Amino acid sequence: MKKRSFWVLPVAAAFVLAGCGSNAGTEAETGSSEAPQQQESTGVPALSAEQAAAVAKTLGGEGENVQVLDSEALSGSLESAKGLIDQMEIKPEKCAEYVSQQGTQDLEGINMAVAIEVNATGESNSYSVAGYEDASKLDTVKKMIDAKDLQGCDEFAMSVAGQEVSASAQILEADSDADSTIATHTAVVMNGTEVPGGSYQIQGVVGENVVSVSQTITAEQGDDEAVKTLVEKLNKAVEEVKAAAK
Repeated sequence: MKKRSFWVLPVAAAFVLAGCGSNAGTEAETGSSEAPQQQESTGVPALSAEQAAAVAKTLGGEGENVQVLDSEALSGSLESAKGLIDQMEIKPEKCAEYVSQQGTQDLEGINMAVAIEVNATGESNSYSVAGYEDASKLDTVKKMIDAKDLQGCDEFAMSVAGQEVSASAQILEADSDADSTIATHTAVVMNGTEVPGGSYQIQGVVGENVVSVSQTITAEQGDDEAVKTLVEKLNKAVEEVKAAAK
């Protein structure tokens, strides 16, 4: 399997985590009267495509292994992503359906940029910065983050090109400078062998923007330590988004 495919597998897992909560806001409203805890909205306007790319570049740093993809590059890669996702067998089916939808959705109304760094050991760090000009799409993300519900996708499996991957996910306690925050950890078993560390992700809403920080590690690490690191990075991202939006 191509090296690129290994990179997309955790991305698909991230889509599953986000997707199974995408309509969680509606379900949460009918299933619970408890209001989600969040800070008052900061009123930060949506970043332009240029601003989002600049922030992502700043967060990613100047390392030689850092790659920054702007809105145009991300839009151009959607067809390739769809092709790879179509090759995957993902269970449960409701998670598979969402991953497929994410692989084909357009970024209209969203100014997004991503900075990715993958080192020689396979560990990676990524930053996603998105300015939402489409209020309905932003509202969907806000509901997902506020609900903090994996909606049945706490365990799922994927297979592609002979590689078998199963994963289990959990939501972690996290508090940041963002308007609202969600953090997750995904543990992965590949071809029957547990992968140490796994993937950690934290997302935060900053006014009309959403920032995501992801970290895939290959060594054992405590959840508290991982969350502390992610919160520090997210707080830095919040600061950069606010500065860029002025």
